[in-house]
Amino acid sequence: MIIRMELLFIGGLGFLMGVITSISGGAGVFAVPAMLAFGVPPINTLALNRISDLGVLAGAIRNYLRVPEFQWRLACIVAVPLFIGAIIGANFSVSVSTDLLQWFILAAVFVGIIFLLWPIKPEASTAPVNHWIGIPALLIVGFWSGSVAMAGATFAVIVLVRMFRQNFLGARSIHVFAAVPETVITVLILTYHSTIDWRMAAVMFVTSLVGAYLGSKLAIKKGSNFIRYAMVAISLVMIAKVAFDLIL
Repeated sequence: MIIRMELLFIGGLGFLMGVITSISGGAGVFAVPAMLAFGVPPINTLALNRISDLGVLAGAIRNYLRVPEFQWRLACIVAVPLFIGAIIGANFSVSVSTDLLQWFILAAVFVGIIFLLWPIKPEASTAPVNHWIGIPALLIVGFWSGSVAMAGATFAVIVLVRMFRQNFLGARSIHVFAAVPETVITVLILTYHSTIDWRMAAVMFVTSLVGAYLGSKLAIKKGSNFIRYAMVAISLVMIAKVAFDLIL
């Protein structure tokens, strides 16, 4: 009965994460605290969060690769710093104590919320690309995704919009492809050091995949402005959550 309740919780959460992450990113900011509150150990929580991300990529990548804004060359460039940062970040998470990791996760939730509130405006496509800041920024995003993976997709989109002069749909499509290597390596590292039940992992992956397939089709149909507004909406939800937690 307990296992069934856990699977129902993980399934519903995975679907919701799939829809949100495939559109705007940021689902981990509320999903990680939710899993911790449900009693999932910190390292298992991070592993399940990344398994959800893997499901999101599997469900969304085919749709995003079809958009005209997708750029193969830039996607391959972006994948390198994300991958390197993710390896460092994942190994950091599995090397610290459980208590320290839990505090680190909680601090990361608030950092994620702050960055989600950062005003996001489309950059002029004629402005120069800033690789000198963009590549190191993506390395930091990779570390963030590998260690706590909360709003990592959102941060990557912000970097691609601000530093690489992409529109939101193009940035999202590029990140979906570029995030595959870093997500796979992070899942391998975190699950190796976790005690996740295979049924929970499978349910999280499948429901996130289904949610991401539907979410990505919606995002592509609605276009770049829809993704931008979705990112703003996630920020507002995070504000409401923090306010609710403080009141209680």
